Amino acid sequence: MSSSLILPATGQVLTPPNGTGTMLGNGNSASGNAAPSNNTTINRYESSSPSVQGEEIPIVDPTAKTVTFQGRSYSLMDNNLGGQFEAYLASSEFESKASVEYRERIDKILDLLSPLNPGGPDLKGAYDLLEQASEYPGDGGICDSLANSIYSGRLAMKGIGNKKEAIAKLEEERERLIHNMNVLETKGQLGGTTSVKEGKKTTTTKAPTSTEYKMMQKRLVEIAAIKKKYEASGVIGLTQSKVQYQAMMVQLFIQRRFQHVVMSARFYNIIYRDGDQAMRIKKGSDTEKFFSEGLGVNPTVAGLDAAANEAIRKSQTLISAFENNVQSNRIHAASERLVEAFAIGEFMPCVQTIPVGMKERIQQYVQDANDLIEALSAKELGRATELNEALKSQARDYNASKATSYIAGHKRASDGFVRDAKFALFEKDTPRAKVAIESAIKHWPNNPSIQDFNDKLDQRLTMGEQEADTLTQTVKEFDRLLADKNYRAIVEEPRKSKFVVVLGQLNDEPRIKQLNEIGSSILEIEKALEKSSSLVDAGQPYAAWEAIYETQNKYYDDPKIANAKAQLIGQVGNFTNALTKAKKLEEGGVSPQTGSALSWYLKARDIYPQSQFAKEGIERIVKKQFRD
Repeated sequence: MSSSLILPATGQVLTPPNGTGTMLGNGNSASGNAAPSNNTTINRYESSSPSVQGEEIPIVDPTAKTVTFQGRSYSLMDNNLGGQFEAYLASSEFESKASVEYRERIDKILDLLSPLNPGGPDLKGAYDLLEQASEYPGDGGICDSLANSIYSGRLAMKGIGNKKEAIAKLEEERERLIHNMNVLETKGQLGGTTSVKEGKKTTTTKAPTSTEYKMMQKRLVEIAAIKKKYEASGVIGLTQSKVQYQAMMVQLFIQRRFQHVVMSARFYNIIYRDGDQAMRIKKGSDTEKFFSEGLGVNPTVAGLDAAANEAIRKSQTLISAFENNVQSNRIHAASERLVEAFAIGEFMPCVQTIPVGMKERIQQYVQDANDLIEALSAKELGRATELNEALKSQARDYNASKATSYIAGHKRASDGFVRDAKFALFEKDTPRAKVAIESAIKHWPNNPSIQDFNDKLDQRLTMGEQEADTLTQTVKEFDRLLADKNYRAIVEEPRKSKFVVVLGQLNDEPRIKQLNEIGSSILEIEKALEKSSSLVDAGQPYAAWEAIYETQNKYYDDPKIANAKAQLIGQVGNFTNALTKAKKLEEGGVSPQTGSALSWYLKARDIYPQSQFAKEGIERIVKKQFRD
């Protein structure tokens, strides 16, 4: 089947858990063998085996489940599902007047196409409503595509598949899409802006991020491809018409537009009256297996219709269970049922018309659950306790035992280490006290007992300083901060001034030299940070990363510059990966791969044309090639 016949996906698709795509007629994957994703996968477990103190972080994310449909189990842990589900919970657009009218038209079309409709199926009435439904932006051009396929099928069945008529129909659709795109552009609903820096001049243009606008753009490309094919072939054949129509039906099913699948199946039975319902799907493909294993028979139009109706029924059943759970305050179970219903029937009216009040309760529960996971990961046990109690009050079926055990275990461990530190100080074993208090911090950084320990320790140190020689204590403090590599504390005022005075009085040249070197290093770091910050504010993250790279490597143990570099990694990951691969290939030991290294340096320069690192790498390789 021609790839131009595949409708643009407008949402999550049903995908087998092994990650293989769904195959259409030519063996190409509908979901595709995608390139490696740049998405970050967060492992919510600290350890694969449980510990006595509950080291494993409890999972309360309702999307960490599977859902069964057509005899297969599908994972809900998709990279995009969590974000889409949260957006759905926060959205009220499904209650707008346009969306209500759209759903009413879809229901009316299904009624007109039903064999039970008085007077039989009304093809013309349904077709007219189909064109009206296509005006709804959230339709994404699906009704337009279905109308075009119906038109092509009618021409093929009547034997008048003249290419001029087909092309004229496509031109009408094209003009309508262009008009709708112009309306979106006029209303300023493109969705975002893009800034491009050319020398000292920055040009800002509107970037089409609106889903409806992108769908229209994709459909224009499809129309151009189909028009070119019509012009080349001359006449639309009956078999070709069925192939095109069935490709659209399969794609609608994969996109979970189940009402449109039922609609297209009823149109199919009215248009093609020859009784041929066999699906033209490649034998042995994932699509053929998907339907044959689920239905137990070879896929047919009727089978696809039945599968879509089963999906509709399953979505309605899940929503009914969701509503019952909400009424009985079983919010955890309700969130699981809703995410299952959303994964199967995102575009079903029963899913889209959930009252905002119900969705708000689920949204609050899911948000608190995610916040609890983050709090446990950071060992913010005070906040985690609050969230755990909040979840218990929100849902009577929430199991708080794992989180409670985890929190209690870490609190006990932290308090125990604080007690060990006190015993160590009592026995004048300072190294053991230091190790114990560090262990206490690892288990619970904000433990009030740690602050109490530090306060009492500070009191003892103050008393000791009053009794000891001021100069000696100052030198000891300098040496301690130096040993701890706490360089910033050394140059902080008023401590720095005290060190300057004391070391000057003692004429301690080695320490004075160290103090000056530390001051120069911190100054160099701050200048690099200031330059990087100004570049970030100017929208130049790549230049900002290069501005602090060398300084951070030189002073790798400075937390401030290390943190600044880490914050930039998320914005320049593709650029740094290219440079890293290029450097590794360039320095490949006895057999450096200069050609591959050069290509990676060029790729880095494409990402950031002003890159000094990419320029230097290219120049090194070019010089080496000429020298060799």
